[in-house]
Amino acid sequence: MISVDSMRMRVVLAAVALLGTGCSAAGADRPFAPGGEAAPVRTEQTAAPLSTQEVRTIQAGRNMSVQVEWPAGLTSGHQAIVEAFTSSYASSWKAVTSQGEDKGYLGAAEDQAARDSYTWVQSFVGKNRSVTGTAKLYAVQVASVTGRGAEVDACVDESAVKVTDATTGDPVPEQPDWTKPPTATYLQVAAIRRGADGRWRVKAYMHATYPHQRAKECAR
Repeated sequence: MISVDSMRMRVVLAAVALLGTGCSAAGADRPFAPGGEAAPVRTEQTAAPLSTQEVRTIQAGRNMSVQVEWPAGLTSGHQAIVEAFTSSYASSWKAVTSQGEDKGYLGAAEDQAARDSYTWVQSFVGKNRSVTGTAKLYAVQVASVTGRGAEVDACVDESAVKVTDATTGDPVPEQPDWTKPPTATYLQVAAIRRGADGRWRVKAYMHATYPHQRAKECAR
């Protein structure tokens, strides 16, 4: 089981091609490595605009929310992909704050992402831990779409999230490193697939953490 000190859904894959659904392997010439030398490469031909038109807040619990800087100029197809990504991220926090009772996150992911999301949620529940605060998603970008597969890149800032005792609601004395700068800000990459029912679901996660250059680019 993943410890509370490593509470992020961070599954390292060699390439998005592992989807096996026709999704292109973005940056396949530079294999992705966690906190290492390489990360997926954005391409101007496939990238959605990084400018934002609004800030959306998703309630993920009584005292927990996810703030999303929504990218402007999305096509209807890209809109559905971004919604799938943000829904999966927010629903995992809902599962934590509900102590595993809210299982919507399992419907927003599949395969490796679903398995790792479950393990991640249980790392809180098993230790009677919850969270409060606000997690932020910004610079959200649809990096590539090919057939039924897509890749979404996003910056994540969890520095305003606090781990709490699920019973009392009080912050735990020793907050994990992932809540503290600079490691609280990182690049999240999601491989997403559209199922036979037409719904997009996250299939796998990748990440780049400080001091990786892509993570540094997320710093504000």
